[in-house]
Amino acid sequence: MNPIVTVCVLTYNPDWIKFRNTLRSIICQKNVDFDIVISDDGSQENYFDKAEMYLKEYGFTAYRFIANKQNQGTVKNTISALRNVGSKYVKLISPGDFLYDENVLAKFVKFAKKNPAVAYFGNAVWYSVNNNEIKIYEDLQQPWDLTPWIENDYKKIRRNYLCRFDYILGAAFFCDRAVFWDYINQLGDLAKYIEDFCYFWQIVDNKKILYVNDFLVFYEYGFDISTCSSEKWNDLIGKDKTNCMLELYKYGKISYLEFKLNVTRNYLFILLLKVLIDPFSIKNLFFIPKDRVIINEQENVQKLRCYNFVE
Repeated sequence: MNPIVTVCVLTYNPDWIKFRNTLRSIICQKNVDFDIVISDDGSQENYFDKAEMYLKEYGFTAYRFIANKQNQGTVKNTISALRNVGSKYVKLISPGDFLYDENVLAKFVKFAKKNPAVAYFGNAVWYSVNNNEIKIYEDLQQPWDLTPWIENDYKKIRRNYLCRFDYILGAAFFCDRAVFWDYINQLGDLAKYIEDFCYFWQIVDNKKILYVNDFLVFYEYGFDISTCSSEKWNDLIGKDKTNCMLELYKYGKISYLEFKLNVTRNYLFILLLKVLIDPFSIKNLFFIPKDRVIINEQENVQKLRCYNFVE
């Protein structure tokens, strides 16, 4: 088999049930040649033995495990995974997130072949599970403003990223492996945890990223460290982002005001800089985009129920 796409499962101290269910969403993919790379970032228990038994139980053999001995952060863990990828496209995913349905990889590969770009993103269904009860968050989406993506207005896209902090959900990306490899290696010495900054950097460089109006993932909300409130985590992310933004400013890719806006933590100063850079910022605090992702709660709850959330 010559896979056209590789799904990289990035783990660190994973919950086995979530890990298993994520694998289930991958191995059921149809009508596309793919493989799986599982890279662990120095977990106390990586569950590779259970994962291998599970994959073999379903007759799936196109996988590879990478066990990093020490915890180095998600950027280095992603680099470890990508070193073992030989396919054209790559999809990064974490335990607890699931590919949307059995045809999603085939759909995105087909779209990518017809529409060359450095990366693509689709819609996500944000969900959580508590006591085996599934909750769908119908009002959550990233980016909030899809209009410039639908219109391919890259000037507005850049503005929304740099001035309005309206980012694409990292879990919703599907990308060209070679381009992503180039960008994440530039991050290697700058950041430890924000591998998604690769896309931020690509947007600043005016690289072509395309929106696919189709669902790509179920995204677990509220339990992952990146979606929970944590002062320590925010400090780590803030340090990473400051290093990366400084690099962009140093090479003239962003202005001084754009740099300051993206690294300051003073809310009033942020508002002032937003008005200086983007005079419509205040107006857009109350702007409700016309392009919203419509999520059928009942349909998506039924899809998620195919996963057994207990041992």
